[in-house]
Amino acid sequence: MSTTQLHSLKLQIKRLRDARDSLRLATAITGAFFWLAGVLLTWFVLDYGLNLSSLHRLLTMLISLPVLAYGLSRAFLALRGWGASLIETAITVEHRHGLDGDLVAAIQFEQGQAIGSPELQQAVVDYVSQLKHEINVFDGFDFTPVRNRLVGVGLILFLFAGAAFVAPRYVGTFFQRLAMSNASYPTQTTIASIELNGNPISLEAASQASTLGFGSPLELRIACQGVLPQSCRLVITGPQGGTTQAVLQPEVTQPHEFHYSVPRLIEPIRYQVFAGDAKTPELSVEIIPLPTIKVELAATPPDYAQNIQLSSSSSSTHLAVLAGSDVTLNIIADRPIDAPTLTLRRGSSEMQEELVPVGSSTTNWQLPPAFDPLNQIQETIAYELTAVDEHGLSPATPVRGTIRVVPDRVPSVSLRTIHHIVLPSASPVLHYRATDDFGLATLSLRLEIRRGDSAPRIVEVPLRTFAAKSPVQKNLAGEYALDLAPWQLQVGDQVEIVLQASDFRDNAARQRGQSEPLHLEIGDESNVLAAIAEADKQSEQMLNQLIEQQLGLGESR
Repeated sequence: MSTTQLHSLKLQIKRLRDARDSLRLATAITGAFFWLAGVLLTWFVLDYGLNLSSLHRLLTMLISLPVLAYGLSRAFLALRGWGASLIETAITVEHRHGLDGDLVAAIQFEQGQAIGSPELQQAVVDYVSQLKHEINVFDGFDFTPVRNRLVGVGLILFLFAGAAFVAPRYVGTFFQRLAMSNASYPTQTTIASIELNGNPISLEAASQASTLGFGSPLELRIACQGVLPQSCRLVITGPQGGTTQAVLQPEVTQPHEFHYSVPRLIEPIRYQVFAGDAKTPELSVEIIPLPTIKVELAATPPDYAQNIQLSSSSSSTHLAVLAGSDVTLNIIADRPIDAPTLTLRRGSSEMQEELVPVGSSTTNWQLPPAFDPLNQIQETIAYELTAVDEHGLSPATPVRGTIRVVPDRVPSVSLRTIHHIVLPSASPVLHYRATDDFGLATLSLRLEIRRGDSAPRIVEVPLRTFAAKSPVQKNLAGEYALDLAPWQLQVGDQVEIVLQASDFRDNAARQRGQSEPLHLEIGDESNVLAAIAEADKQSEQMLNQLIEQQLGLGESR
């Protein structure tokens, strides 16, 4: 049996099969293209006409996805029969030409796939071979629908290219919005920028809320381009859903800018700007509490006051310390903050210093170790702390306080005696009293002896001395018999006695207090007796007056 008798016929059938595969593929691809183009056009019409929000766009896409899936499945049904065999294609040709299986049998006989006598096989092959010129395998094959579909695809692509060339911003904006961007379609008026308290607001990231500190002022500055509107409308929505509208007029000097301000904002808001035919997506402002700073002051008193009970620490902004104390300052913030700045004011002078973190903390800060102005304080210091947190917020007011130096008063002393005229060798009894706010260190008598016109002689007589570690003595009172014999006084000499007291300041300069001078006159026995008699007479008079007062008081009753 010749293998070349049906060669040309088989080749035509193969071409028919390939042509049908190409037709099916083109039909499926163009069908899918039409469905996809229709869905995109529907999305565009709905989005442009209704200006859908991101959520509504997402819902529209989700709803249309089943429709698109149905259309694509219908389009790809055209691929049914793809990759048919030569025999399957030959069967369709037989049905078309009414050959009753002779064509398929001839091909099978030629390929050795059928069983039969050689004479029968050759007869069938010869019969079909004689009919090959009468069989048009492409009879009924029509490429026109696919050609029309390709023309439609080309027309749609041409229209899309024209739209992209004529209105590229619309096309670009549409695909940006498909990606859930908040870009707006071009308008005659363009809202070029919005600034909130001087900070630009991204209209592309409308979901990202701006932040303001509680009670901070709100200032919006809106800039427009293109066809400038005569006014701008601002719609503000509160946390409870209530809305407020404000009509903004352009700035006199800059007609493209509009301004809106609130002196104090205490609750979160959402707002939207309408300018001409343009509008922004809904933007939001969140309110966050202002940072708070706690100041911890601690004082180390000077050595002379280690035993004195005085508050050495404070969690308030004020602290009272003794002169010469060393003060440390720590602050604790309720959130991470940048390095706080400490401003010290002492009299008319002022200085600033940045605090350093405690370890790696950004909430706990302290003075630098080498900071000396708060060591051995001798005068009251006013201070001020300023800090900024990660949001750029500061406390409502700078933290202010004082480190007040408690004054160390001069010791108070007094000295008295009964008899002011004494013998040269007498030992007059002196009554003394001394007090100090933080403790006495020494008590002494200072004698100034005068004789005639000669220069006075100065004598120091120590009374009491207290060691640094001894109990604090704030009040002392007693008597002291002053022996005048060692100074060989003579009748007529004058002695001025002053009681001196110093407080305990250790290495610091001591404060010294003095009593009023006490005057003694050196006389003989007659002078002393006369002074005693005079003193007794005065005492008697005072006693009589007291008795009379008592008697008069009794009679009045």
